[in-house]
Amino acid sequence: MRKRNKNNSTLVAALFLLITSPAFLEHVVLYAQQAAPSKAVGTVAGKVRLEGRFSKPAPLKVNKNRHFCGNEVPNESLLVNLKGGLQNAVIMLRGGKSQGKESTLETLILDNKNCAFAPHVQVAPTGSELLLLNSDPILHDAHARLGPETLFNVGLPTWRRVKERLKREGIVKVECDVLHTWQSAYIVVTSSPYFAVTDEKGEFVIEGVPPGTYQMDVWHEKLGRQSRTIIVSENSTFRLDLVFPSDSKSFVPGKKEGRP
Repeated sequence: MRKRNKNNSTLVAALFLLITSPAFLEHVVLYAQQAAPSKAVGTVAGKVRLEGRFSKPAPLKVNKNRHFCGNEVPNESLLVNLKGGLQNAVIMLRGGKSQGKESTLETLILDNKNCAFAPHVQVAPTGSELLLLNSDPILHDAHARLGPETLFNVGLPTWRRVKERLKREGIVKVECDVLHTWQSAYIVVTSSPYFAVTDEKGEFVIEGVPPGTYQMDVWHEKLGRQSRTIIVSENSTFRLDLVFPSDSKSFVPGKKEGRP
């Protein structure tokens, strides 16, 4: 019994010497520094507004399956609230340290609900997966194009679920080819790991951005695009107010294909 206690005491003493040695403590500190996530990042936040006179788009006319869809469906191509906040504008950051970070692949869902694609606008990293659904009791189709090129064309009975991989960067337009000519959706596929889509107030937030100089690209299906240079600092938020002038000819009409 005494021998066992002596061995235990020797073992405890040896462990104490090990964990209090400078080399061991240095290794523990180094491991902790490597394991702890870096907090030296910033945030980009702001609002996108439409300024000036504009007309709310008229509802889209329905020419098939009116027994279910009705005679018209809402037009989501230009959604603006009472304060001018622009919904469905896509923001992307390029440059800085963005190319050094791997994008986290996502699984997007594009559903057919009430004779419209939902959601109307999405953004995802290159290589993400897209799940195609149909929640309506009628036949739909998802025909995706990148410019003039067809990426996929999938028939969607109510029971069918299809997955497609978004392999190439660009603005993908999706339409329904079973004579539902009013249906459309956009998926902006980007190589940047820092992006967002404005909400119903026109607001957006992009977190975890390393300090540096970035080109901010803003795209909207009707109003075109804007670019500007921003500087992100660590542990701070870069805020900005972006304006699309509705009564000006200075903006480029919305480009529906090609690189975002």
